Amino acid sequence: MLFGGAAYPAEPPTNPLAGAEMLDRIVAVVNESVITQRQLIEQLKRVASQVNVASLSPQDRKQLEERVLDRMITEEVELQRAKQLGITVDDTRLDDALSGIASRNGMSLPQLQQAVVRQGESWPEYRESIRKQIIVEDLKRREVFERINISDREVDDYLKQYTGANTDTTEYHLAQILISVPENATPQQVETAKKRAEAVLESLKSGQSFDKVSAERSDAPDATKGGDLGWRDLSRIPSLFIDTVKSMKPDEVSGLIRSPNGFHILKLLGERTGAPSSTDLTEYDVEHVLIQVSSQMNAQQAAAEAQTLRQEIISGKASFADIARQYSADKGSAAQGGELGWIKPADMVPEFADMVENTPVGQISPVFRTQFGFHFLKVLKTRQVKVSTESLRAQARQAIGQRRADEDLVNFIRRLRAEAYIDNRLTGTVNDAQ
Repeated sequence: MLFGGAAYPAEPPTNPLAGAEMLDRIVAVVNESVITQRQLIEQLKRVASQVNVASLSPQDRKQLEERVLDRMITEEVELQRAKQLGITVDDTRLDDALSGIASRNGMSLPQLQQAVVRQGESWPEYRESIRKQIIVEDLKRREVFERINISDREVDDYLKQYTGANTDTTEYHLAQILISVPENATPQQVETAKKRAEAVLESLKSGQSFDKVSAERSDAPDATKGGDLGWRDLSRIPSLFIDTVKSMKPDEVSGLIRSPNGFHILKLLGERTGAPSSTDLTEYDVEHVLIQVSSQMNAQQAAAEAQTLRQEIISGKASFADIARQYSADKGSAAQGGELGWIKPADMVPEFADMVENTPVGQISPVFRTQFGFHFLKVLKTRQVKVSTESLRAQARQAIGQRRADEDLVNFIRRLRAEAYIDNRLTGTVNDAQ
């Protein structure tokens, strides 16, 4: 179901002690605010739906607590920023949002309230949780999405690349080597990674095979395949790479390209020009699950969790919708059971687009990685749509904005957290920007 279900232990699951004094202890400090054990337990009740908590090992319980607390810390930082900007949500707008949730779940608003209460949650607290979600979305729209300016020339270029309108479509066959930088890396960690990347670049310049160096030294998911990214037009190449790619010649290797994930080195394996495409576009009805890498879950653990959850669906132990609602870090689609609705590959990051296009209808994809974390997806249906020029331009503008927003949003959240005083008492870590 959409709402929290399975009961969570009344006392902290990683602590044998009980009592109100333990429930009320502070588990995190975020600037001038605190998060208490009682608040953490309440949030765990929401995310522990359909999980047999009693069967979890102490280590699994501890990791669940830490992941949930990390999300609460991020939300608190976002809410504090929203308050500084005067972003609020009145009761009328909140009631409209709740009515929408009820409708999407085939309920009236009173039935939604009854469902929430039946599952042990206070209706006022549920209302406030939805209010917070709306405030955070408004913050992201104001601080990230609305700051993106897109010129008509960019739209023209995008349409030429994406639809082939009035021009040939150039595609580039790329390979990459990535030397990763940890999230919230210190200057010393960044410098260490840069030196590694410079050493890799020198090896390539000395004549070593790109495939061999990639397999031995790249941190990219596709390293063992020589870092091959396949053929892509410019609409499916990260914006950070576009200028470099357009200036390269076949078999040329780029210099270092810095991104939030680390240092990239590209090789242009080939370039080709295809015939113009029509405005008959393929759309995909997709659902997905996202497991993010965080300070509480490294990349190996996140990939393993994604594999485990995928296998639970395949084996029939859980439905895709239930797994998405409970575990997916993409809150917007998670509330809909993982459903993204009808999408166009060009609107998505390249790794996601490739998997959408190469996953047969009705099957669950392998686990794959994007800049947001580890995903798996299912293509429910496909359809061909004919789009007018006016609509196509609007969609192009939206796709360009979304691509930039995806890149900027990660950095925005990292910046908010880096500027905040955060004392996480579950992990014993302190991030004091002062």
